[in-house]
Amino acid sequence: MPKLEITLPDDGGQSSNELLDEFITIGRLADNTIQIEDISVSSHHGQLTLEGGHYRLKDLGSTNGTFVNGEPTTEKLLKDSDIIRFGQIEAVYLSGVSGEAASTRPLPEKGDAPVAAAKSSARPLGFANASPFKASKKKKDPLALGILAFTGLSILVFVGAIWGILMLHPPGQ
Repeated sequence: MPKLEITLPDDGGQSSNELLDEFITIGRLADNTIQIEDISVSSHHGQLTLEGGHYRLKDLGSTNGTFVNGEPTTEKLLKDSDIIRFGQIEAVYLSGVSGEAASTRPLPEKGDAPVAAAKSSARPLGFANASPFKASKKKKDPLALGILAFTGLSILVFVGAIWGILMLHPPGQ
C-alpha cells in the first residue's frame, strides 16, 4: 500500500497517509485529500495521480514550489523513498511494492563520487542564521556619549588637581 509520510517542523510530528485513491490532492485547505496546515503550502499545492502502481506528482502552480529529492519539479513519476518538499514541509513517498524497500537495495560501488559545480548560488528556502541569539543592533545614543565624555574629563581634572596638590612645596624650602 503506497504511503506519504509527512514531517511537520513545528512539533516534529509525523503523519502517515495511505494513498488509496486514483487522484489525490495535497494543500492547505480542507477540501484537499491530504491537508497540510502550514503557511508555506499553497491552498491547492499538488496532485498525485495513480499510474501503473506508482503515483505521478504534479505541482498545481504553487507559490513556494514542489521539490523531489531537492530538485524543483512541475511533474514527476515518484519512486520508492523519494523525498518530496511542499513549500517548507517534507514528505517521503513509500511505494509499498515489495522488493523496492530502501533496506534491500544494493549499496553503490566504492569509488570517487562525481563532483559538479552548484547550479545556483541562491540562498536555500528557510535559511536562517545558525546562531541561537538574535543579532544585536547597537544604536549610538548621543546623550550617553556626552555623559561618558563629561565623566572622563571630570576624572582627568580631578586626578590633575590631586597631582598638583601633592607637588606643592611649603614656602621657604
